[in-house]
Amino acid sequence: MAESPFIFEANTQNFAQLVIQNSRQVPVLVDFFADWCQPCKTLTPVLTKLIDEYRGAFILVKVNTDQNQALAAQLGVRSLPTVKLFKEGKIVDEFMGALPEVEIRKFLNKHRTRPTEPYRQQALMMQEEGDLAGAMNLMEQVLQHEPDFYEAALDYAAMWLASGDVNQAEAMVNQVPANSVEPELIQNLRSEIKLARLKQQSEGQDTSELEQRLADNPQDYAAMIELAKIRVAQGRTEEGLALYLKVMQADRSFGDDAGRQGLIASFDLLGASDPLVKKYRSKMFSLLY
Repeated sequence: MAESPFIFEANTQNFAQLVIQNSRQVPVLVDFFADWCQPCKTLTPVLTKLIDEYRGAFILVKVNTDQNQALAAQLGVRSLPTVKLFKEGKIVDEFMGALPEVEIRKFLNKHRTRPTEPYRQQALMMQEEGDLAGAMNLMEQVLQHEPDFYEAALDYAAMWLASGDVNQAEAMVNQVPANSVEPELIQNLRSEIKLARLKQQSEGQDTSELEQRLADNPQDYAAMIELAKIRVAQGRTEEGLALYLKVMQADRSFGDDAGRQGLIASFDLLGASDPLVKKYRSKMFSLLY
């Protein structure tokens, strides 16, 4: 067993002290395992890594079920590995099997007590009420006290983005380790950053020449594709998507199916939850099938 101040091994005699009593002070994760269990061997290093990373926010207690069969049966362990979470002397959650690290982290974060969480929520409320500068100042203090509060770090990145500093927002996102938060959170914020950068680049861009080309030749697909890119970047999203769709509908061979490629790139940029993405993805599929 790994040498760690946060990891212990329990049996029938000391279970009440290590698990029940300790759980009244800090959440206790109990890992039921056996030496012959291959998934247990996969799970153990992940749990060890996370428990050490959380630096006392949880205690990990391991129970060898071969040596403590009655205890395992009493606690309803029917397959291995099984992990049960105790708080205030009671089982409050559990999972079975060797889950991926990101799923285990999500499981733990549901029950982790963050001392700065109230201040994070206060900062988010301040931002919603229009005090962006005050919100950023408070969120910075949250991260000074808990540098590994990665959800707050992404909130802070979003605040930098709202302030117009795209580079600082991107730098903050890049500091968040992989698998430390739900991947969708990082992916969505990266999409917003990319879109904001495109908006900055296209701001004030004169499209009169492209518009004239299309007026002179409605089948100038190159002009149509270029204008579509600019419209999406400018936030005139539906105009851009409609142009991409028009090219796709008219000529799938143009630019190696440039209309469809433009739609797909825009969908990635806007995110799956955008209602226009749902609308135009449906239109695109109707042309494909």
